[in-house]
Amino acid sequence: MVVDISEVVKVPGTEIKINKSGVIENLTDIYGSISVVGPVTFDGVIANMDGVLHLEGDARCTYVTSCDYCNSEIVRDLKVKINEDLVDEQKGSPEEDQYTFSGNVLYLDKILSDQIVLAMPLHHRCSNNCRIICEKCGKPITGEGCGCRDDNDGQPIDPRLAALKDLLEKKNTD
Repeated sequence: MVVDISEVVKVPGTEIKINKSGVIENLTDIYGSISVVGPVTFDGVIANMDGVLHLEGDARCTYVTSCDYCNSEIVRDLKVKINEDLVDEQKGSPEEDQYTFSGNVLYLDKILSDQIVLAMPLHHRCSNNCRIICEKCGKPITGEGCGCRDDNDGQPIDPRLAALKDLLEKKNTD
C-alpha cells in the first residue's frame, strides 16, 4: 500500500487521513500455521511533527489458523492499533527499530505486516468447550479419559514418561 505524503512532508503541523486497503504478500505464512486472508485495511492519520511523521490508526485483517486442541480450522478477525514515528531516511541514519519514509511516498506494507505479526495470538482455541483430541481414537479427552481401551487403561502414555511406568511396574512385581 502506497500513500502520497507530499502535503504532510512539506509543512510541519499538517496531517492527512489515510484509508487504504490491500493484500500484503508476506502475511500468508505466519509462524508456519497462520495466514491472513483477504485485504488488510488501515484507517488512520499521518501528521508532521517538526519533520518526524507520526502514523496512528487501526489495521484490520482476517486470518485463518487451526485450533491448538482439535486441529479444526478457525477464521478470526484481528484489529491492531498502529502508533509509529517515521523518520526521513535521507536526513541522517535512522535507528535500527525505526520506520522510514523517503521523498513524498510512504509504503505501509512493512509497518502493517510487522505490527500484525507482533499482535497475532500465539494460542488459538476454536471454543471454550473444545477438548484435546486423542491421537489414537479421535475422541475428545475428558477428565475420565477418551474412551480408548488399549494396554494403558484408556490414556495414551507420554513417551517421555514411559520410563516411569516401567519403574512402577518393576516395583509392583518385586
